[in-house]
Amino acid sequence: MAVTLSSLLPDVLGRIEDQSPPGPIFWNLIGEVYPQMVDGLYEAALISGLVQANDVLVTLSANQTYFSLQNNTSIGIPKGVIAALRMRAPYSIRKTSLKALDDINPNWQNATPSDTTIAWFPLGVSSFGIYPALADESQVVMDFLVSPINEYRPITGNETIPFQTEFCDLVSQYAAANLRAKEMGAEVEESAVVYQEYLSKIKQLSSFSGRLDSVVFSAAYGAQAGVNPRTVV
Repeated sequence: MAVTLSSLLPDVLGRIEDQSPPGPIFWNLIGEVYPQMVDGLYEAALISGLVQANDVLVTLSANQTYFSLQNNTSIGIPKGVIAALRMRAPYSIRKTSLKALDDINPNWQNATPSDTTIAWFPLGVSSFGIYPALADESQVVMDFLVSPINEYRPITGNETIPFQTEFCDLVSQYAAANLRAKEMGAEVEESAVVYQEYLSKIKQLSSFSGRLDSVVFSAAYGAQAGVNPRTVV
């Protein structure tokens, strides 16, 4: 059975001691509680890399180097894409960067279109490019990091949480930690402890997700966050 935001609402309200039916009194349900729960989903998804769309067939046009990730479902890009992760055709295509291409071949953009894609590179989170451009339209298989929720606000509470059941309380922890910070004083200090627990659990969650790279976020707080090596499994 799918877990929704509304099913976790009693847990969140219990943590912030605002369980007066039919809803919270001190906090606004639509304007504060549900948005904080959604923010917790996004942070967990971005750190763990868990929410992915895999083996997506994408059509690459001929004589084109750059392709948008936003509002480009016509070529196969899924809705709510955050970043491109991998490309295959069906062989694995090397991931590189604009700087690396410029260093190796400053005139790479003028390369003659080919039947084979040698490398691809991300352009932030808005688009990606290929080298060289293709002589003919072709299809590749790609993996993407996608948004955990693609609905516009206001949040209704019927949105599904795309995590394993044992990690769904991440949403409650994050929402409670940030909502309690509104009270200031000792509540802020206690909420920081809850947020540390949230980060620690995300680190556990990342060990179950598809590997994105050779690094994993640490449970350090804020700007102190670092990376540690991890093994692909």
